[in-house]
Amino acid sequence: MEWMGRLAHAGTLLIVNALLAALSSAIFLALHVTQRKVHRFHGVLLWGISYAAFAAGFGVLILPAFHIDFARLGLVGNLLIDSGAVLAFLAVHTYLGRPKNKLWVLFPVAALAVAEITCVLVAGENYRIMVVLGGCLRGIITVATGVALWSGVNDSRRMAARLAASFHFLWALMLLNRVAWWLLHPMADISQEPTSTFGLLSRLILTWVVTPSFLWMLTRQLDDELIRSAHQDPLTGVANRRVIWEQGERRATETDRHNATMAVLMIDADHFKAINDRWGHDVGDQVLVAIAGTLGRHLRSEDLLARIGGEEFMVLIKHGEASTVSALAERLRLAVEDQAVALPSGETLSCTVSIGYCVATPGQAHWRDMVIAADQALYTAKRHGRNRVAGASAFAPFIPGEGR
Repeated sequence: MEWMGRLAHAGTLLIVNALLAALSSAIFLALHVTQRKVHRFHGVLLWGISYAAFAAGFGVLILPAFHIDFARLGLVGNLLIDSGAVLAFLAVHTYLGRPKNKLWVLFPVAALAVAEITCVLVAGENYRIMVVLGGCLRGIITVATGVALWSGVNDSRRMAARLAASFHFLWALMLLNRVAWWLLHPMADISQEPTSTFGLLSRLILTWVVTPSFLWMLTRQLDDELIRSAHQDPLTGVANRRVIWEQGERRATETDRHNATMAVLMIDADHFKAINDRWGHDVGDQVLVAIAGTLGRHLRSEDLLARIGGEEFMVLIKHGEASTVSALAERLRLAVEDQAVALPSGETLSCTVSIGYCVATPGQAHWRDMVIAADQALYTAKRHGRNRVAGASAFAPFIPGEGR
């Protein structure tokens, strides 16, 4: 490793590492403070703090060049860098939402840190001890961070996460190399550190690759949220009107082409305004979430549930005869009627729904006509007392009914 010392000066690498870590910290802290959407991502603040710890550690190690020195300076600087590695692991763990039992790796890391501090306080700054114990500590936490990144993300972020994971594994190998050098050179001067250039170059490369990778993951997650918000109702998590309308038009075309059947259900919560007036809009939202959850649990995987506005839902049934659809609608009505919504006060609230449906016969699936017919059937269910199911023909004339 001595040959690297001739290529780059350790002091210069310390300054570059400190500046790069400080810049990375500033980026993540600025994102956390100024970007509301990023602020919701747990772990971004910890990334900023972890890079701040790295910058502080490298900054402390630079101080002797400015004629600033104090007892155990090397230990303080290295412990700050170790803290940065631990905080980076916690940032990844938090960002990915990994279970707490994955934090077991912190116990051996803490034991190594205690051992390093004790040895240095007793025997002084012995570089063999500091590199071996500190390298093992950082190696363990680095591998744990890499494993979390490699296995803990969805498809859209996988490439960025695995790039970061790969460089964490490479850095762990570099740390192992430094540890091995000290173990294989028992006669080396323990007051000097010939492997520091090698370690600083490795850390520089890691920061240079990992910071953009983390930003890449955040960008992909924001893209996912934009896509999800364009297709999903933000309150209930089911599809929105745009999605079910597009799916319904496409399904109607396919149904006519293949001489198949399809159906649509219009579902409306009964007396929902009274619920909002009596209990407040928070409880009203809770009721809508509960209704959506109940409906979703009683539908087939191939059927599509959407909230199309206010207290109204729509279901696209891809296959089903009139008797099957009528039975399904009745099951949905009973399921909602039987559910009890727990209120913050400890009370429970029950609600009901009215359902109108329309089944298209083979070769006669016209999406807009079906929606109008199902909506008319819903008005019929409302007029006849609510909490009931009514069916209609896709080509029945639309007659405006009474208010819901």
